Amino acid sequence: MTTTAPCSRSDALTIADAISTHPLFAKLSPLQKARLLAASTIQHFATDELLLEAHQTADHYLWILQGSAIYLARENPVLHPSDGIGQEVFSEGPPEQRKYLASVRALTAVCAIRIDHSALQDIATSLPELRSRALLTLAARLGNFNSPIKSAKPPDPPASTKPAFPYQAMLGWCTTIVLPLIVWKVCLQYALPPHSSVFLGLFTMMVLMWIFSLIDEFIPPLIVVVAILFVDLVPPRVALHGFYSRAFMLLLGVYAISALMVSSGLAYRFMLWLLIRLPDRPFWHRTALSLFGALLSIVMPSASARMSLMLPLYQEMNSSLKLRPKSPESSALAISTFTGATLFAPIFLTAKSSNLAAFSMMPSQVREQFQGSSWFFSALVVALGLSAMHFWFMRRRWLSAHQPKVLPKDRIVRQLKVMGKLQTSEWVAAFAFIVFLLGSVTPQWHQSQAAWLSGLVLVSLLALGLFDKKSFQGKIEWPMIFFLLSLDGITDSITYLGLDTLLFGRISHSLQWMDERLSLFIILAFVVTVGLRLALPLTAGMILAVTILLPTGIELGIHPWITVFLSSLFSDIWFMPYQNSTYQQAVNAGMSQNFERQTFMRYNLLLNLARVVLAFASIPYWQWLGLQ
Repeated sequence: MTTTAPCSRSDALTIADAISTHPLFAKLSPLQKARLLAASTIQHFATDELLLEAHQTADHYLWILQGSAIYLARENPVLHPSDGIGQEVFSEGPPEQRKYLASVRALTAVCAIRIDHSALQDIATSLPELRSRALLTLAARLGNFNSPIKSAKPPDPPASTKPAFPYQAMLGWCTTIVLPLIVWKVCLQYALPPHSSVFLGLFTMMVLMWIFSLIDEFIPPLIVVVAILFVDLVPPRVALHGFYSRAFMLLLGVYAISALMVSSGLAYRFMLWLLIRLPDRPFWHRTALSLFGALLSIVMPSASARMSLMLPLYQEMNSSLKLRPKSPESSALAISTFTGATLFAPIFLTAKSSNLAAFSMMPSQVREQFQGSSWFFSALVVALGLSAMHFWFMRRRWLSAHQPKVLPKDRIVRQLKVMGKLQTSEWVAAFAFIVFLLGSVTPQWHQSQAAWLSGLVLVSLLALGLFDKKSFQGKIEWPMIFFLLSLDGITDSITYLGLDTLLFGRISHSLQWMDERLSLFIILAFVVTVGLRLALPLTAGMILAVTILLPTGIELGIHPWITVFLSSLFSDIWFMPYQNSTYQQAVNAGMSQNFERQTFMRYNLLLNLARVVLAFASIPYWQWLGLQ
């Protein structure tokens, strides 16, 4: 029989030793064991107390360390230390179908490890054989049960069934079919060239598909590119410009580095190390999450990807601190997590995929200037302003009147010990990150562009086998890459057809008073970007704003980088939940149960205001840099 650690020792040590000898978990990777340790607790049961109750939702698994229990089934099998119960938690399906098949009662005082459903499902998703082994153990006991649980009665059909084709979608498709034809016809009547008229019709179709959310976000620009090629509106080298631009290699390399940092466990280890080193106070708990998000922003061009990595850490910290749901402290921890994933998106070139797409739209000489650290240093006023405001709020607001809660440092130390020494993959991930970071900051030393440096890192990881075929297929966001590169080709098509010059020619007489007046252009950029974001998702809204504002800004004497940066900064302004997919992601993950929504939205409004104020405050700094 497998031996287990006595419950008299510290919980973290007991759980860590038990996991390392558990038949189901012994072969997990050190990273998976460390994460499982964070989701496990010691639970005690008195004699005759129920450990599990039949027909209740299976939301946790128990591993008996001390004592004995009995199944309340036909043959009343007795359970001893090292026996696991609650394997039903490994089954798939909604909670109403995931039930315990029999009750279990304690014969003596029982000490057991409790592991929650969410942590086990995350591991079972990546290791299907773990689910199979657990369910086979459950199947071996089924003969001892009086009867399997009855399947849930299907719900009665609603009195009025929802139409198979929603009215909103029907309206969207009708508008998408009819309105582009009207735009095409009107353009011809106004004596626009036939090629330009067809393109504007296609462009209208793309925008309408985004507004009505008819299909996935990345598909409409791809449809436009294929249509452009099919009717030969522009040469292939123009329509497919993005697919052989430096942005393609930059995106591939950045996604590969971020994926390796996550899969190797380096990012998780760094967060645990940060929690150990920082003071155990509420401000530093919040700061750790925000700083971790800032670090990820350097190499992870997706706020949703950063949030996916930070959510487990937030949940572990929130659970460890035992914060009261919707309390000021719990709300502050949620705000610091969300802000860490999103606040620094305009500050770093590689923090937002739309930054990379807009970067490729700037004139070549401007791209040469801003490919390294110049983007960050040019945004320094905004970076310092947003950081100062955020950390001031994290330190001075939402404090508890009671004794601050502390983190279980012994468990965090044990997690780091379970992970062991840095693995080879972690060393390589750290080296790749440092090479990319230093190379981007010092292009004058190696006389190469960040995109080619990113490509060098990518092929090195592939050649070493650290980023294999499966990772290349599954861990690179190919839909987002096709989305951005298609938009690049559409932007080049606008320039090729002369539509940017035509657009400015029609409105130049009404904007002449704005010539080289940056403060007025900031207002224009705010109105255009925020107006588009009311209807369009973040990436599409920012790219469309850049498409409109970039040629206008050039004609008005505004530096192209300032135009792109303002679009990036203002595209992060949002007022309604539907405007921010990262917020919806956090809510769907259960974060909304822990924060007070009014507090969260008030802080978001303050950040919106700060973005506008800091844009104006940056004008003297940009003039000093010679960007105007």
